Amino acid sequence: MEKRILDYTEWQDTADTLHLFLQMAGKVKIERSEKRPGWGHIRMPLSIDGIGTGIIPGNGGSFEIYFNLRQHHVDVQDTNGRKSRIPVEDGLSVADFYAQLMGALEYIGEPTRINTTPQEFHVQTPFEQDTRHHSWDRQAVAVYLDNLHFAYRSLTRFLAPFRGKVFTPQYWFGTMDLSGTVFAGQAAPYGGTDQIGVNCFDEKFVEYGFWPGDVNMTKPAFYGMPYPFMAAIDSYATMLKPEAAVFQPQLNEFILTLEDAFAAPDPEQAVVEMCRSSFEIVQRIDRWADLDWITEPMTYPAVPSSG
Repeated sequence: MEKRILDYTEWQDTADTLHLFLQMAGKVKIERSEKRPGWGHIRMPLSIDGIGTGIIPGNGGSFEIYFNLRQHHVDVQDTNGRKSRIPVEDGLSVADFYAQLMGALEYIGEPTRINTTPQEFHVQTPFEQDTRHHSWDRQAVAVYLDNLHFAYRSLTRFLAPFRGKVFTPQYWFGTMDLSGTVFAGQAAPYGGTDQIGVNCFDEKFVEYGFWPGDVNMTKPAFYGMPYPFMAAIDSYATMLKPEAAVFQPQLNEFILTLEDAFAAPDPEQAVVEMCRSSFEIVQRIDRWADLDWITEPMTYPAVPSSG
């Protein structure tokens, strides 16, 4: 793939607009879906052409909201054949998109009221009032989609062999990242009271993902976030691979920037190395009870080479 990198500052207006558009769809999914542990019900699957909600329970059927980031439109459709399409172009504000999305849901018979305050976002203007965000740079969106596909391939290589409970990489609308998680199956009660944390941080896990940067850290990067959180890794720092990967105490996360991954001879393998080495460090500091079973090698036969 072509190695294209966007610093968040280079496409912030479009990134924020896209983020808020996707948040609306995610909030519809929250309201309609059966609840799962760890907010598993709000994850949004990546596809070749974009990001969608997946199947959402409806009124006697099902529906979905799909963002085609290649053709630049959003389809709202149900299992009864009703469909509404929203073209996305530069100048379409968050407020205008919100009105059109609500209208599309009404049209297919699935009106849904949502909390219109942005989630985990640096601006709290309600969707229906936000005329500030209205940018749509098609080239930047294409780069972002390419990077999501690279992240999906890389993270899947690491996550696929694990046994037990694993979230494969999908999109999280709150923080605009694509991530998957390995769970220990061991309770680890959360000390806070916020709704997001209480329903997320309740068992040991390590989340691995990619996010495109934000107002606090503008470089797109891969991360590994252990829970319970770690403030330091001390003498184990030398185990972290590749050399460009770091542990950032202020984030409680392992970090490998997209730029550093792309600079490696094998970019996907560089991401896998960061994931594997950081997972090993986590186990050195706090070994999971059933680690041997969770990491037991699979026994599938090797794929035969073509003649």
